[in-house]
Amino acid sequence: MRNNLIAVNDICIYHHLEIDFIQSLEDFGLIKTTTQKQSSFLSSGELSKLERYVRLAKDLDINLEGLHAIAHLLNQVETMQSEINALKADLIHSKHFN
Repeated sequence: MRNNLIAVNDICIYHHLEIDFIQSLEDFGLIKTTTQKQSSFLSSGELSKLERYVRLAKDLDINLEGLHAIAHLLNQVETMQSEINALKADLIHSKHFN
Protein backbone atom coordinates (compact mmCIF):
# COMPACT_ATOMS: atom_id res chain seq x y z
CA MET A 1 0.00 0.00 0.00
CA ARG A 2 1.46 3.34 -1.07
CA ASN A 3 -0.14 6.63 -0.13
CA ASN A 4 -3.50 4.96 0.49
CA LEU A 5 -3.29 2.99 -2.79
CA ILE A 6 -4.07 -0.72 -3.06
CA ALA A 7 -2.57 -2.85 -5.84
CA VAL A 8 -5.15 -4.05 -8.37
CA ASN A 9 -3.48 -7.47 -8.44
CA ASP A 10 -4.02 -7.82 -4.68
CA ILE A 11 -7.65 -6.75 -5.04
CA CYS A 12 -8.22 -9.31 -7.78
CA ILE A 13 -6.78 -12.09 -5.63
CA TYR A 14 -8.77 -11.08 -2.55
CA HIS A 15 -12.11 -10.70 -4.39
CA HIS A 16 -11.51 -13.53 -6.90
CA LEU A 17 -11.79 -11.12 -9.84
CA GLU A 18 -10.32 -11.03 -13.30
CA ILE A 19 -8.28 -7.93 -14.10
CA ASP A 20 -10.47 -7.58 -17.22
CA PHE A 21 -13.47 -6.85 -14.97
CA ILE A 22 -11.65 -3.96 -13.31
CA GLN A 23 -10.45 -2.71 -16.70
CA SER A 24 -14.02 -2.86 -18.03
CA LEU A 25 -15.28 -0.84 -15.04
CA GLU A 26 -12.61 1.74 -15.76
CA ASP A 27 -13.49 1.78 -19.47
CA PHE A 28 -17.12 2.50 -18.49
CA GLY A 29 -15.92 5.36 -16.28
CA LEU A 30 -17.14 3.69 -13.10
CA ILE A 31 -13.76 3.56 -11.34
CA LYS A 32 -10.36 5.16 -11.86
CA THR A 33 -7.07 3.36 -11.42
CA THR A 34 -3.68 4.95 -10.89
CA THR A 35 -0.57 3.59 -12.59
CA GLN A 36 2.80 3.71 -10.85
CA LYS A 37 5.88 1.82 -12.01
CA GLN A 38 3.85 -0.27 -14.50
CA SER A 39 1.41 -1.45 -11.80
CA SER A 40 -2.21 -0.40 -11.36
CA PHE A 41 -3.61 0.77 -8.05
CA LEU A 42 -6.94 1.89 -6.61
CA SER A 43 -7.43 4.52 -3.93
CA SER A 44 -9.50 3.53 -0.91
CA GLY A 45 -12.44 5.58 -2.26
CA GLU A 46 -12.27 3.79 -5.59
CA LEU A 47 -11.98 0.46 -3.77
CA SER A 48 -15.29 1.05 -2.01
CA LYS A 49 -16.91 1.78 -5.40
CA LEU A 50 -15.36 -1.36 -6.86
CA GLU A 51 -16.65 -3.46 -3.98
CA ARG A 52 -20.18 -2.07 -4.52
CA TYR A 53 -20.00 -2.98 -8.22
CA VAL A 54 -18.61 -6.44 -7.44
CA ARG A 55 -21.54 -7.14 -5.09
CA LEU A 56 -24.06 -5.95 -7.67
CA ALA A 57 -22.43 -7.94 -10.46
CA LYS A 58 -22.01 -11.16 -8.49
CA ASP A 59 -25.05 -11.17 -6.19
CA LEU A 60 -27.59 -9.78 -8.66
CA ASP A 61 -25.91 -10.87 -11.91
CA ILE A 62 -25.91 -7.30 -13.29
CA ASN A 63 -23.86 -6.68 -16.42
CA LEU A 64 -21.58 -3.69 -17.05
CA GLU A 65 -24.26 -1.69 -18.83
CA GLY A 66 -26.56 -2.23 -15.85
CA LEU A 67 -23.81 -1.19 -13.43
CA HIS A 68 -23.31 1.99 -15.45
CA ALA A 69 -27.04 2.76 -15.30
CA ILE A 70 -27.18 2.07 -11.56
CA ALA A 71 -24.16 4.31 -10.95
CA HIS A 72 -25.84 7.12 -12.89
CA LEU A 73 -29.07 6.73 -10.92
CA LEU A 74 -27.21 6.63 -7.58
CA ASN A 75 -25.40 9.85 -8.50
CA GLN A 76 -28.73 11.48 -9.31
CA VAL A 77 -30.19 10.35 -5.98
CA GLU A 78 -27.18 11.74 -4.10
CA THR A 79 -27.51 15.06 -5.93
CA MET A 80 -31.22 15.28 -5.18
CA GLN A 81 -30.61 14.40 -1.52
CA SER A 82 -28.08 17.23 -1.28
CA GLU A 83 -30.58 19.62 -2.84
CA ILE A 84 -33.30 18.48 -0.42
CA ASN A 85 -30.98 19.02 2.54
CA ALA A 86 -30.11 22.51 1.28
CA LEU A 87 -33.80 23.35 0.80
CA LYS A 88 -34.60 22.08 4.32
CA ALA A 89 -31.84 24.26 5.74
CA ASP A 90 -33.17 27.28 3.82
CA LEU A 91 -36.70 26.58 5.04
CA ILE A 92 -35.58 26.31 8.65
CA HIS A 93 -33.54 29.47 8.27
CA SER A 94 -36.48 31.41 6.77
CA LYS A 95 -38.88 30.18 9.51
CA HIS A 96 -36.65 31.81 12.13
CA PHE A 97 -37.18 35.21 10.47
CA ASN A 98 -40.97 34.98 10.09
